[in-house]
Amino acid sequence: MRQERDFEREQTQARHREEQQQAVKKRNAIDDIKARHFGLFSMGDRPQERGKLLESVLNDLFRAYGIHVKENFVRKPLDGATVLEQIDGVIELAGKIHLVEMKWLKDPVGVADFGPHLVRVMGRADASGIFISNSEFTQPAITQCAEFLNHRTTFLCSLEEIVMLLQRQGDLVDLLKTKSHAAIINKQPFLKILN
Repeated sequence: MRQERDFEREQTQARHREEQQQAVKKRNAIDDIKARHFGLFSMGDRPQERGKLLESVLNDLFRAYGIHVKENFVRKPLDGATVLEQIDGVIELAGKIHLVEMKWLKDPVGVADFGPHLVRVMGRADASGIFISNSEFTQPAITQCAEFLNHRTTFLCSLEEIVMLLQRQGDLVDLLKTKSHAAIINKQPFLKILN
């Protein structure tokens, strides 16, 4: 009986140590991603390179929180080299596939910037969408996203929200689920979460 209790206690302690090690590993990975993310803000003269690095940083951030990611890819016809479409990333959140568009623009995201993302989402059965931007969203883009909610779940996210999440050491999965629920339940595609 005593041996069983000792064995159970050792197993519990081993699990606890493993959980602590995993938590430290996750925190270190997130701290590294945070540093890389903040470094993007100093790349004002290299927007193309910054945009590609943003995709990598955000995909690594998704992975750090245990979100399944398919990194950026292009779709081409079987018989040609022409690019039909380019997808920044695909994640699985709460059992749903989400196409992710990431933009670093100097001006607020307008309908012309947002529309192609909606076309890509509609081109896939049962897909949802997330649009992440460093700049704000124009009211027409927010309105278009709200109207699109009649067809598919799509929501908007700012890099400012992600920066604030990293600073407060919040949970990315909770943030994305809260934004998704606001879009689905309240028809609010841009619930801004800064704290």
